[in-house]
Amino acid sequence: MKLTIFGAGGRTGTHLAEQALAAGHDVVALMRNPAKLTLRHERLRVAQGELTDEVAVEDAVRGADAVLAALSPKIFGGPRDLPLASGTGTILAAMRTHDVRRLVYSWGPSILIPRHPLLRTMRSASFALLGRLPATHSMVNETAAVGEAIRGSDRDWTIVVVTAPHDEPGSGRVKVRTGNGTGDRVGSRISRADLAQFMLAQADDPRYAQQELRISN
Repeated sequence: MKLTIFGAGGRTGTHLAEQALAAGHDVVALMRNPAKLTLRHERLRVAQGELTDEVAVEDAVRGADAVLAALSPKIFGGPRDLPLASGTGTILAAMRTHDVRRLVYSWGPSILIPRHPLLRTMRSASFALLGRLPATHSMVNETAAVGEAIRGSDRDWTIVVVTAPHDEPGSGRVKVRTGNGTGDRVGSRISRADLAQFMLAQADDPRYAQQELRISN
């Protein structure tokens, strides 16, 4: 497959890129700072650009069979212009332009919290409190906006929610619970290697299309 990866320089994204290449896929990684990714491979193309750069994002997405994104908000004192939310919109627009249907997007637990303050309180009192604190207000709004952008799109998206990813070796075992409450009983911790492996497996598996999943080891 031809895969486009956003966030390839991050701790989960690096696993994604390495595993995708090891599996024989062609990878395009769009990064603000390409030097951050030390991985080199003949089937890897590292392009420079911001998530909000429409031209760069379209170039990265063009010809892809699937798009994988391992992105995370800046929890404290994040920017006011919600760049990841607008960047997610740019990614989705580029996918529509080039008829790329599959999106697998990993985010933290707050992506499940609705934007409306009342619903946010009902779903998670802790994130409602974070949403009122000046230091974390932008993070809560950003994550809610990202969730709304993905859920409102017509792409074959899957949101993969994790709570406490860690850098210990992968176990090869992943528990999955769907947004409607079916599946395994999941915990909070998961190896980033296992998270990447699960995301990569979804790239050509439509089983969880247009679903939000919570996973753990």
